[in-house]
Amino acid sequence: MIRGISRPVTQHIASATTTTRRGFVIASLAAITQSSWLKGIRQADEISDVSSPLVRPETPVTPIKFSEKLPDGRILISPAERAVLFVVSGLSALIHPEIGANIVNFGEVSAIEPILKSLRDQMLQTDSGRRILRERPQLKCENLNQEWLKTLPENTLGYRYYRFTKDNDARSPVKFIADEELAYVFLRYRQMHDIVHILTEHKVDLAGELPVKAFEFGNTGLPMTGLACFAYFKLSAKRKKRVHMMDSFLEGLQSTPLLTVEWEKVMDRDLNELRRELGITA
Repeated sequence: MIRGISRPVTQHIASATTTTRRGFVIASLAAITQSSWLKGIRQADEISDVSSPLVRPETPVTPIKFSEKLPDGRILISPAERAVLFVVSGLSALIHPEIGANIVNFGEVSAIEPILKSLRDQMLQTDSGRRILRERPQLKCENLNQEWLKTLPENTLGYRYYRFTKDNDARSPVKFIADEELAYVFLRYRQMHDIVHILTEHKVDLAGELPVKAFEFGNTGLPMTGLACFAYFKLSAKRKKRVHMMDSFLEGLQSTPLLTVEWEKVMDRDLNELRRELGITA
């Protein structure tokens, strides 16, 4: 069972530079311009998950068949299949953001390899990042001592993580990233999403998810996090005044790369101390 280890988080972070992350952002913005595959648009509102398409009686939809399935459940898809899935899942996520499968699928097919390799290389620059890549920990409550977490002081990361995830902290496995190591990098990003909510103190609603996505875009450069920010225009005028997207983006850009942090080992740390070390303002 993993216990907390109180020690500085950022002893090795200096090499993970803001300049590198700006490169991620530029590459991510370039990926936005590649969505020219329009012939699958008419199916966009019909598919909630590629593995179990939602078929409406008046508009039958043929399930998408993919090239090859690997033993661990990941699916190898061709460039053409990725292009269609990019359009279908992207439009579905925009139209129906409440359906998690849309966002899950779009996140993976939009995570282009250069971005994932940059994140992997960023992790390789730090001792903790190398340990994460080597040991492949799964960040979820069932792998932590929940009885211990709930006895921690209220302002610790572990206690807040227990309260935040006690109902459900399951994250979908990665399906559409061919390289096994890069698939883990994306899974690690996915599994630490709740911790970003805790550190930035944003709720799990549209007005809370948007600044979290802006923060994640600055911190990781993943295209999906940047594209998700366009949902800002769906907010009411009143809510827009309370959501500071650019501030969140710049904070993510300037803070410690969160993929390099061994969250399992800092669960007993005070949140205010962690935020100061990581460069995050709640």
